[in-house]
Amino acid sequence: MTPIASTTRVLVLSTYYHPVVGGVEAHARQLVAYLHRRGFVVEVVTKRIGEHDAANGSVDGVRVHHVGPSGERSASGKWQAIPAFLQTTRTLASRFDVIVCIDYRGIGIAAVVAGRLTGLPVIVQGETAAVLAGADSQSTSGIAAESWITRMLKAPARTIYRRADQVVCIGRDLEREALRAGVPRERVHYLPHGVDLRRFRPPVPQERDALRAQFGWPVDRPIVLFVGRLSQEKGVMDLLEAWRVTNRGDAVLALVGPDMTGHPWDAGAAGRAYIDANGLRDHVRFEGPSSDPAPFYRAADVFVQPSHFEALGNTALEAMASGLPVVTSGVGGLADFCVDGTNALFYEPRSSPSLARSLDRVLDDSALRARLGAAARQTVTDRFELNGLLDQYARLILSTLERTR
Repeated sequence: MTPIASTTRVLVLSTYYHPVVGGVEAHARQLVAYLHRRGFVVEVVTKRIGEHDAANGSVDGVRVHHVGPSGERSASGKWQAIPAFLQTTRTLASRFDVIVCIDYRGIGIAAVVAGRLTGLPVIVQGETAAVLAGADSQSTSGIAAESWITRMLKAPARTIYRRADQVVCIGRDLEREALRAGVPRERVHYLPHGVDLRRFRPPVPQERDALRAQFGWPVDRPIVLFVGRLSQEKGVMDLLEAWRVTNRGDAVLALVGPDMTGHPWDAGAAGRAYIDANGLRDHVRFEGPSSDPAPFYRAADVFVQPSHFEALGNTALEAMASGLPVVTSGVGGLADFCVDGTNALFYEPRSSPSLARSLDRVLDDSALRARLGAAARQTVTDRFELNGLLDQYARLILSTLERTR
């Protein structure tokens, strides 16, 4: 298929953007950079982080507009920023053909309203379950069913979201949710994030040992890796409890990712206190955030994704592309591509004892690790190659314009 090239003008809204670290932010940057390379005229509207951050900046040669109020990532930030996103989007609208809103919780209201006021078509992309509709008996998200009060409170926002011209769903559970919410089938599109197979790859000979020396990791002990926000919903405390239960003096657990300072789900401080209280300091490493986690995957032996809920599972895909066996809760979008015993090993979600048993099993069986890792790499190669999926996104943008003109 010939790659798309176009001069279509696209305004992208994302609550947070580079240099904020996260799966949503990384995907937004990948999409914007890809469109820019293909000739699309792209600009980004995102939330200001530092109080004195410039109103305008540039990332990868693309103009980025920062709007208030300023502040680090927080649960309320996306809602507080709605007025500023709406005002800026309306002001910029005359220069663009289409609005694309990544992770439309909160700011999707600004995107859809601005689109209706200016006549621009709007594409919203879901990154979290239960935004358009609550969980039902078929949901795999791991999110509990809603009370009638919650449904009532969310109803006005959901009504607005449903008026978007297209809804992009990164996981099958989100796709089912959109259809359950009443969005017409022709406006619902399953389009997961992709993985750069050149960047995320298995290590070449001697590379693993060289990387471990760089990180200060032992070369003679298995390394179990977690990559993601140090957050309660990512299962960080479950993982640390499971690591205590396994009592693996022969292995090291490494956690790569930022604290969620000030967020009610932050597990960074609690996690460090836990390993100190349980004498795990020699067997657990907190590596902090990284703008390039790829080398960490190539230095590890096992990857663990203990999320309580997950719309897709970007880091699991990156680990699988790197040839790592994945131990996972299998919730939400993880079940779209992880198959227990074939390319991953499942455990009972939110159960530290079950996670401990799965970790012991994969650490004790090198043949199992090799088999799962090889199948994992093939899964990502076959289904999640980055440029092919981004090209599908570009085609969706163009087809949306054709339908609405």
